[in-house]
Amino acid sequence: MTKIDKAHHPDCLLQALSTTTSDHCPLFLSLEEQFHHKKRFRFELFWTKLDGFLEAVEEGWTCDMEIVDPFHKLDILLRNTAKHLTAWGKRKVGNIKLQIAVAKLVILRFDYAQERRLLSVEERWLRCTLKKLILGLASLERTIARQRSQIRWLQVGDANTQLFHLVANGRKTKNFIPALSVNGQIITNQKGKEDAFFDSYSDLLGRDVAQDHTLDLEFLGIEAVDLSELDMPFMEEEIWKVVKDMPADRAPGLDGFIGIFF
Repeated sequence: MTKIDKAHHPDCLLQALSTTTSDHCPLFLSLEEQFHHKKRFRFELFWTKLDGFLEAVEEGWTCDMEIVDPFHKLDILLRNTAKHLTAWGKRKVGNIKLQIAVAKLVILRFDYAQERRLLSVEERWLRCTLKKLILGLASLERTIARQRSQIRWLQVGDANTQLFHLVANGRKTKNFIPALSVNGQIITNQKGKEDAFFDSYSDLLGRDVAQDHTLDLEFLGIEAVDLSELDMPFMEEEIWKVVKDMPADRAPGLDGFIGIFF
C-alpha cells in the first residue's frame, strides 16, 4: 500500500495493483469526487418506426390549461412530451446490450447441448428466433450509435459499430468540462462553473450605454438602406419552410427534438 498525505488529500486513495506479467507495479488512484453528466433528452430516430409512437406523442403532448403564453405553453408541451417519450422508449425497447447478452448466453447453451444430442423442434425454433433477434438489436444499436456520432459521410450500410461508439463517446467527453481555473482557484462543482461562465461572458459583453458620438452618413455619401422589412413578423410559410428544410436526423436546438419529429 502506497501512503499519501491524508491531511491534504483526505478523499484520495493511492494503492498498488498486482504486477501480473510485468515486474512494474501499477498504481491506482481513486477519488471521491464524482463527475455526473447531466442527461439530456435525445429524440431517437427509430422511435418513429415503432408501433404506438403517435399514441405516445398524443399522451405526452399535454399542458396546464391555465398557461396562456404561447411560448411558455410550447416549452411545457415539448418538455412533457420529451419525458413521456423517454419513458415510453425504455419500456418499448429496453436495455439493448442486456438483451443481446442474454440471447447470446441462451444460444451458447443450445450450442453446448447440440454437441451431445439433437435439439428438439422447439429448441431449434427458439435458437433461430434468438439469432434473428440479435441481428435486429445489433442493427438498432448501430443506428443509435450512428446518430450519436454525427458523422455525415458514413454510409447507412457501414457496420463499423466500434467506430460509432468511439466517436460518440469522444464527443461526449470533449463536450464535458471537468474543472475551471478562475483567479488561481480550481472550480469543479456544477453551480460554480455556471457562475464562472456567466460572470466571464457578462464582463465581455458589458452594459449598454448611450453613445456620445455618431456617424453622419449623409456627409460621408453613404446611401441609407431601407431595413424596415426586417422588423416585419415572420410569415407562417417562412417558418414552415425552415422547419421542412431541416435535416431529419439533426436537432436544431437544445430541446433534443430532431427534424423528423416536426
